[in-house]
Amino acid sequence: MKTVIGKCALCAMTAAIAAGELSAKTETWGDEKYRPKLFKRFGDIVNVPDGLTKDPQGNIYHSAPNLVKPEYPGVIVKRDFKSGRWSVLCAGLRSPKTGFGRPMGLEFCEEDGNLYYCDNQYFDSKDYASRVMRVVLDKKGEVLRIETAVDNVKLANAIRFYKGDMFITDTYFDLGRKDGVGVGGVYRIPLAACKTKTVSLLPKPDYVKDPYFLCATETKPLDRKDDSGADGLAITKEGHLYFGTFGSGRFYTAKRKADGTYEPAKLIFEDPKRFPCCDGICYDEAANRIIMSDSCLNALHTWDIAKEQKGECGFGELWRNGDDTGAHGLLDQPCEPMVWKDKKGNRKLVIANFDMTFPGLANKKNDKFHTLSVIDLD
Repeated sequence: MKTVIGKCALCAMTAAIAAGELSAKTETWGDEKYRPKLFKRFGDIVNVPDGLTKDPQGNIYHSAPNLVKPEYPGVIVKRDFKSGRWSVLCAGLRSPKTGFGRPMGLEFCEEDGNLYYCDNQYFDSKDYASRVMRVVLDKKGEVLRIETAVDNVKLANAIRFYKGDMFITDTYFDLGRKDGVGVGGVYRIPLAACKTKTVSLLPKPDYVKDPYFLCATETKPLDRKDDSGADGLAITKEGHLYFGTFGSGRFYTAKRKADGTYEPAKLIFEDPKRFPCCDGICYDEAANRIIMSDSCLNALHTWDIAKEQKGECGFGELWRNGDDTGAHGLLDQPCEPMVWKDKKGNRKLVIANFDMTFPGLANKKNDKFHTLSVIDLD
């Protein structure tokens, strides 16, 4: 049975203003027409907002690993397109190794009609406890069961689908390189391979031998000493991959060839001052661009694919603001953007605010506002 999440954002904000809980005026950068607004404020049942996806009907699916308050199980919540009503779709399936379910990146797969999510167990166990889970749904969208599609992952993070293939990022390979460079990577797994059995990835020392390994990222830690590798992942309508590293914001592409194979990953942008951290990303097809969330700078950046094709730098900044609680809708450690159309057909950018502090980020405090922001793209 679904549990309904009450629409209390406006009342909660009014009470917060009266109690003086909202932050002072926050410094912002960017065109005011792209100023983020509050889309949804959750209670502690969603205390670490993370992944976003949508189904063909426009329903929104949102994941929360709930790492800040682990007494609350990780959950996936759903917003009904017609009514705007939020409800709990399911709790993350608990890992037999850690006892926790930690849903993060998720994607609705139109080819088999099911919802898949990355179960990130890395902060509870570094012993290959992470998985990719399949939420099997009935025709009404109700959960029938949750099963493991892929296991033996270090840190399952982002997931996308393209023409019968699942693509996932694994953020940490933990190879212990002497030069201090962190390695992460992207895997390509045919849906057919995990349809009736669980696919197990090879241990990371043997990653180049893994039949599902596609490409690697390298992260030389910046001042905040984070060697996190591949994080966000986006796929264009042609099947080209874009992905970046959380630890240093290195931005890559891997182009799909006519025969369905992929060219080697190519580093296309690196500027630690303007883009020090690539968290979740998405493809904005109407504008032919990638939108990237930057957890370090509290920012949203863009990558213009048309400029890239001309040999020009496609990097731009959509919005940035200083440290903020997010109570008004400003960015509060943005981790995942998603382009979505409302009932009027207007293009919106919905953004999940992770709000879980890491060293060196603009966000300095895990506050009590757990939010999704929204920007009007039209």
